[in-house]
Amino acid sequence: MSDRITDLPDWVAYHILSFLAVTDLTRFGCVSKRCRQLYLSTPSLNFDGFPDAHIVSCEKRLELLSSLDRFLLMYRGVNNIQRFRIYWDDLLLNASSSFRQDAVFRMMTWIHNAVSCNVEVLEIFVHIIIDPPRTLLPSSVFLCRSLRSLSISMCYNILKSPSLTSSSNLECLTLSSVTIEDEEIFKWISCSCKCIKELHLENVSGSSVTIESSSLRLFSFLNPNHSSRYCNLSISGEKLEEILIDWGFDSTCSKLLNIHAPNLKYLKWLGNLLFHQNFGKLMCLKKAELFLKPKADDYSLSSEVLCIINSAEALILSKEITMALLKGGFIPGLLENVSHLSINIGSWLDIILPQMVSIFGRMNNLSSLNIMSDILFLHPITDCCGFNMGYWRLQNFPFIHQLKEVTIELSNGSNGVQFAKYILEHAGNLKEMKIVYSLEQSKAIAKLKKSKRASKIATVVFEEDKFRMSIRRSFHL
Repeated sequence: MSDRITDLPDWVAYHILSFLAVTDLTRFGCVSKRCRQLYLSTPSLNFDGFPDAHIVSCEKRLELLSSLDRFLLMYRGVNNIQRFRIYWDDLLLNASSSFRQDAVFRMMTWIHNAVSCNVEVLEIFVHIIIDPPRTLLPSSVFLCRSLRSLSISMCYNILKSPSLTSSSNLECLTLSSVTIEDEEIFKWISCSCKCIKELHLENVSGSSVTIESSSLRLFSFLNPNHSSRYCNLSISGEKLEEILIDWGFDSTCSKLLNIHAPNLKYLKWLGNLLFHQNFGKLMCLKKAELFLKPKADDYSLSSEVLCIINSAEALILSKEITMALLKGGFIPGLLENVSHLSINIGSWLDIILPQMVSIFGRMNNLSSLNIMSDILFLHPITDCCGFNMGYWRLQNFPFIHQLKEVTIELSNGSNGVQFAKYILEHAGNLKEMKIVYSLEQSKAIAKLKKSKRASKIATVVFEEDKFRMSIRRSFHL
């Protein structure tokens, strides 16, 4: 008897089976002789999809561990494992110390077996309380010559690197929720991982990160926790093209950020502004997203941040950075090269619009514009009504005839409505425009819909923001 899966070529069947958790894969293996053959030889194993720890007892968890032991040791044989994934979370399980130690030992044995089977992609998510934290991961993982991608998320695990003399063929490395005892692991990455292209560090405990790589193309450092002990982050790579940093802390004292990436194309930076940061020359930067938080009422930006803003062709700025540009004194020519701009101005206040106009007046290459505003409009309407259509016409913005995409979020008053009307009537090459408004602005929007558009082929979307209205109602109750 045949079916659709067993009649498929092996490589197609293996691809389909790669999406199954091991429990479902086992059920599949009981259907027929052909299914059992595929079950025992599939190169992708997902030890995932198990019942939650607070639902299943320790005895049942132990039975499951034993069955997985038998599967790997008795049935896998010498078949290679292309991809091996373990997801095991027992943080909510009130288990004895002996059970936790036994579970860890079994899982580390599985990992060692996967390494022996020439695993290429290894994903480890093992969260079990071990007190005190200690080294759990087998050293053979870092020495595996077949391994190309390694992802480790193991709380209560102290990560130690192998000898600097050992080489690795790793192309992608992700470390999450582990403790790094010293900087040797980063020296090993710099010296021994000559093929590495991606490095991701997420909620990793340690003090400093220093990476120098001739092959690295993408680096991410996600440590938004304000209790972060990291004091130094230094990344250097001639081939680096993408960097993502989310670094939060309570104090900028003794914090240092050094980036040397002359070929960087994309930068996303979240968290706190530092007193000292160095990005060098960014000659190839295409896009920058800055979601930084200066100190309260501090509208000064460092020369390094201004250099990033000046270098990018596409720019997305948080409200804090936008306010720093508007209130801290705009530098002429800063945004002349920007073709895509996304900013959050809070509200369309009379007091900030002249500075925004000053910025727009020097933007010659702008083709995409996104102006966001806050959910809560706390300012009186009278503070947002000082700029009418006549004022906007007088500006004669240099980019108006090359605008293609515009999104505007309206707030209190008429300033935003009048600016949207100006765009509709004068942007002759406009392709798409989206206007987000609240229910209380319905009358103004009805008039705006009748506005004569310069571009007859533009798609204009008027979107009522019901979420904003619900937030405002709950705020005022």
